Amino acid sequence: MKTYRRRYVLFRLLSEDNGAIDDKQIADAIRHSLLSLFGEIIVAESRLYVQAFDNNTGFGVLQVSQQALEKTLAAAALIRSIGDVGVIFHPIRTSGTLRALLRKVSIELQV
Repeated sequence: MKTYRRRYVLFRLLSEDNGAIDDKQIADAIRHSLLSLFGEIIVAESRLYVQAFDNNTGFGVLQVSQQALEKTLAAAALIRSIGDVGVIFHPIRTSGTLRALLRKVSIELQV
């Protein structure tokens, strides 16, 4: 069995009216965008998981495989709404480990 390399992406989700968005809705929206752009194989290869998300600040951490990193970021950038809330996905930084990512940007998230 081949192991896969993970990448962690710090992102900020800017929303219109600070609507209640949870991590499951974010993951579903990104998966749906990946599916419509690249197909089922890329969705499976991405191994997408929202590690943490703070609805108050809009910051979150996304875990994705290295193979599908660029395609996942492209699909996430095309998301304009989650549910009825208009959003903008803004990736800030990518790292190979969660510890290094949080240390580089010094943002407190409950992971």
